[in-house]
Amino acid sequence: MRRRIVLLVILAAWPAAAQTDEVVRAALYLTGADSPEVLDDRLVDELESFRSRPLPLNLASRARLLESGLLTPYQVAALAEYRNLSGDVLSFAELERVDGFGKEAVAALRPFLSLESARRPGEAVRDTLTFHHSALIRATLKDVGAKYRLTAGNVEAAGAWKARNGTFYGLYRLPKGKVLIGDYNVRYGQGLAFWSAFQLAGLSTLDAFSKRANGVTPSWSFNGAGTYRGLAWDYTGRHVQWALFGALDGTVGAHAGWLGRNGQVGLTVTPSRVSLDGKYGFRGVDFFGEAAWSGKAPAGLAGSLFPLGEHGKVALQVRAIPSAFSGKKNGEYGAAAGVAFLSDSRAFKASWTVDAALLPKPATDTDRKQAKSTVLVSWTVTESWLLESRLVYRWRNYDSHRADVRADATWNQGLWTVKGRLNGVHDGGFGLLGYLEGGWRPPGGLVWIRLTAYSTAGWQSRIYVYERDAPGNFTAPAYYGTGFAAMAYLGWKKRFRKMTVKLYLRGSYRWQKEKPGQAGLKLQLQADR
Repeated sequence: MRRRIVLLVILAAWPAAAQTDEVVRAALYLTGADSPEVLDDRLVDELESFRSRPLPLNLASRARLLESGLLTPYQVAALAEYRNLSGDVLSFAELERVDGFGKEAVAALRPFLSLESARRPGEAVRDTLTFHHSALIRATLKDVGAKYRLTAGNVEAAGAWKARNGTFYGLYRLPKGKVLIGDYNVRYGQGLAFWSAFQLAGLSTLDAFSKRANGVTPSWSFNGAGTYRGLAWDYTGRHVQWALFGALDGTVGAHAGWLGRNGQVGLTVTPSRVSLDGKYGFRGVDFFGEAAWSGKAPAGLAGSLFPLGEHGKVALQVRAIPSAFSGKKNGEYGAAAGVAFLSDSRAFKASWTVDAALLPKPATDTDRKQAKSTVLVSWTVTESWLLESRLVYRWRNYDSHRADVRADATWNQGLWTVKGRLNGVHDGGFGLLGYLEGGWRPPGGLVWIRLTAYSTAGWQSRIYVYERDAPGNFTAPAYYGTGFAAMAYLGWKKRFRKMTVKLYLRGSYRWQKEKPGQAGLKLQLQADR
């Protein structure tokens, strides 16, 4: 859930409205990240695949729904119960009324979900993915990349290649699970035992306090960092979940879980670690936690999310991860708390989180300490105007403090969008960045232009800014020094019988006082059938 927060300081009425890309907006909802700048390109790449081939809610098996990562186990269980009583979900308005969903969840996930219904009364639910293939070619001034994926019934194969990086997989879907060979992610519990790929640094929103574990999932990304390459199998029944996986690097493991209407428990075992995790919800209060043992030291994480009146929520989390468990130089002992508020009309959202940690280093007398406070606010003034502001303060006893203040304004009217931002930071020096951009969305196309100016004291006071890019790409460059930048982005889509062709062109130029100017050009062609 995206939340915006305002500090006790009122960041006056900066006309700010952020019409974020659909994939980025969904990534914010699923991870609890406070802004696109902290997201990971691998996560965006995973979500992008669902835009060209949406997840069929009424046709996919329970295993497929859980594997997608789009839905929580509670949502999957509630959806199955609703369909048994009322039949397939035939509209997104109806989906909003299913327990565990609601307007915010449906708004974020709608572009990635399909409500196809081909089930006769009394017929069992089956994952009936139809024949589909997708091809993509991407070329820049520095490299060339390509992707291809083929789905035929229960068989799926895909590969991605770019320079020296790439991933591939082959998959066969069983009625209640799958067998997979190639590259995959493993995500169980709260990340103590297994969590390949993206993890947030710091808890900036209430939704970030607890992770969404979706088990073993295939990887189809240019960036294969953090994935495993090998063989995996999993099974998901009505109340049980099993998995076995082994990788070429020697990593092997097994998982056994119990899934209930209001909670779940899982046990993950490897030669070097054992982990027990669980989640449970009761009368609007959610509990979550994980306890793990590495053979050298234990580790644990626990927390809760509960309502505060009719329009508020509170989140708490504590964690203890010794260095002997993680294998890192420093251990981590931390606590976090957050509060959020939503107005009656849902037009105003505000939240404030504080995350503090002690990072001891064994065999030394020096303990690192750090704390981070994040205040976000979002106010939908009218149907056309949205105001957003963000204040982050980070304190460290081993580094300079950092204050980051941001105000956004977006205006939407019909096919037109205009957005502006002013961002100031102080981290050993001052930095300031501002941009103005505009977009036009005619049928089957998109035109977007952005102009950016910035001046910072150097790399330490750098400012990251998310920039629109072709689907499957994620761009959040760092601006530092003094200069300006310009970016133009064009998109075109055309349907030819059973095939959809998409063409994207992105050009950019950055002039910087401290070094020569840099030009960028990207061309991407995508075909889906």
